[in-house]
Amino acid sequence: MKRLLLLFLCVMVGVSLIFARQAKPSARALEIYYIDVEGGAATLVVTPAGESVLVDAGWPGFDGRDAKRIEKAMKAAGIDKIDHLVMTHYHVDHYGGIPELAKLVKVEKFYDHGPLTSLDEDKGFAERYAAYQSVSKGKSIKLDPGSSIVLKRPSGTPPISLQCLAARTEIISGKKKRGTANPECSNAALKADDNSDNARSVVLLLHYGAFDFLDSGDLTWNIEQKLVCPENLIGEVDLYQVAHHGQNISNNPALLRSIKPQVAVMDNGARKGGHPDTVKWLRELPTLKDLWQLHRNVASTPEQNAEADFIANLEEQNDEAYMIRVSVDASKRTFTITNDRNGKSKTYSIN
Repeated sequence: MKRLLLLFLCVMVGVSLIFARQAKPSARALEIYYIDVEGGAATLVVTPAGESVLVDAGWPGFDGRDAKRIEKAMKAAGIDKIDHLVMTHYHVDHYGGIPELAKLVKVEKFYDHGPLTSLDEDKGFAERYAAYQSVSKGKSIKLDPGSSIVLKRPSGTPPISLQCLAARTEIISGKKKRGTANPECSNAALKADDNSDNARSVVLLLHYGAFDFLDSGDLTWNIEQKLVCPENLIGEVDLYQVAHHGQNISNNPALLRSIKPQVAVMDNGARKGGHPDTVKWLRELPTLKDLWQLHRNVASTPEQNAEADFIANLEEQNDEAYMIRVSVDASKRTFTITNDRNGKSKTYSIN
């Protein structure tokens, strides 16, 4: 009898070990990495399924500096390829680094706002565009307002979606109902039309459960206003990536007051972006708890920057290139932001 019992226990332990080996690992947190590309843009999102979305890839040149920094962030995130690479617009600080990155890591899919034949503000456009077309093999996916990038959803995790709200100065269509006019539009004023590719930026809204994150590339004032006036087509967000590196020709206060961000992260450079006007507009928001910056604006006063603990890179030249990281815990309805330079970390409730 004892032998039978011992045999039964051994079988059960063996079965348990087999199931343990076959069991899928628990889903990871949603993670966002703000990579320092010196006043360009490179935002890496890693989903609970381990799927990666890179929005923009920084500058070319500098001995492949930005591509190497993105690869380093990927290693920190535990991934070895980019599943979805979204280029918000055809400016060198956003897409110039794509060819160099594609030599270092595998990129599965490329997305943009559509083909261009010329770009007035960029004398080197033809060469850069040809390099981008070469690595994407001319098969990039055009994003239209309302289209989505389908993301995997592990079992037991909240819904996740990544939607394009604007591209090529066009915006997602609204469903205006009686009484839905946005009160923040009453005093909103337009500026002179922006004919650069900034205004054609792809705007992305990431939903993960109750968490909302907005990345609008270098979108400028008038298109920002179209997204919230007369109707707010964005809604409210928890995390806002400050548009256009914090330039004051973007970050329309009507949009800022409409989306009501809890936290803003600004991917500015030491001498690019981070305009005092934008910092002021953000600080005037009653909902904003904190502003985080990739760089201290060395031309501004301390009062015109975020608090030092919330700035990843204080010096104008910094080979360390510290990141800002975001981790979203849907089960706890919180998200945590960490400054790699000093380990400063702060947790916020998801609205």
